[in-house]
Amino acid sequence: MSRASSATSRAFGPARVLPALQWFVVAVAVCIVPATVAFGAWSEVEALRAEWTIDGPPCPVIAQLTPALIGSKPPRTFRYGSAAFTRSFGAVYCAAIPELGLWKRESYRVCQFNNPGAVTVDLGGERTIFRPPPGRRATVTVRNGRASCVVGGWFNY
Repeated sequence: MSRASSATSRAFGPARVLPALQWFVVAVAVCIVPATVAFGAWSEVEALRAEWTIDGPPCPVIAQLTPALIGSKPPRTFRYGSAAFTRSFGAVYCAAIPELGLWKRESYRVCQFNNPGAVTVDLGGERTIFRPPPGRRATVTVRNGRASCVVGGWFNY
């Protein structure tokens, strides 16, 4: 065996190619595993956002509650995040939806009410009273320090 062929077999022989191939496989795995986890988390957030994004007409806003909207039982109030919600009737189901963004850790709040009568939202010293039509569902979103409401939703208790 000549020196040239001996040097070539040392540079490209099985003893050199196999470790390089192993490093390549490890590098690909190191990239694929986090990408798969990140994609899974992103798709879960997108599914949650789609589930809780309700299209519908805006709920009417009223200045104050009337006795007919309150009913015979006292209204029910609960705190969720930075807001206090009060409803006259029915049940409620809420979720914290993560904001979009790679490094964001914030979330916004969405609550669905089934036939609430009226929904009062106290947020940052301001009070908003939403009055969805009688017998209709309402979805209230608290995002960026503001409350909004649309008539509609899927929650049915």
